[in-house]
Amino acid sequence: RIVQDTSSGINAEYGEATSSKRGSRKPTLPPFQPSNIVALDCEMVGCGPKGRRSALARCSIVNYDGEILYDGYVKPIQPITDYRYKWSGIKPKHMETATPMMEARRLILKHLKGKYIVGHDLKNDFETLTFKPHPVLVKDTSKCIALRHMAGLDANKIPSLRVLTRLIQGDVIQTASHCS
Repeated sequence: RIVQDTSSGINAEYGEATSSKRGSRKPTLPPFQPSNIVALDCEMVGCGPKGRRSALARCSIVNYDGEILYDGYVKPIQPITDYRYKWSGIKPKHMETATPMMEARRLILKHLKGKYIVGHDLKNDFETLTFKPHPVLVKDTSKCIALRHMAGLDANKIPSLRVLTRLIQGDVIQTASHCS
């Protein structure tokens, strides 16, 4: 059961934002330290007509030290109509032993609650998880203007993670099908 603390604007179980009134108390946040930081990446497949509706098919979560906390395939509730293999790396065989969506969501949110979440373009990941963390807990590299400046890119254009990584670290990633 999820308990809401509407005075703080954070859902007490999962650190989710609530629709509290402006001017209410600031939320109680976890200390910004390595043990409270995780990185999230999700891969989507398409469901519905022409695969236009995104559905979670894989989720990976690591801690500050890069240790895997969760890495699993997720079976969407709706039938998959487009595996989006080129971008997701997901194949039909991965769905044979995938965890059902609602069970996977429960396991995933256990790792995200009360944590600062780092990732790239997290909006879609949160949408497919039906999870809305408090904005202060989200550190999205796609929205970080400082990273764009470090990479020598236009501050008004959102770069891919592949481009940021190449320009800032000199590393080449995502050369074949993408995977989290």
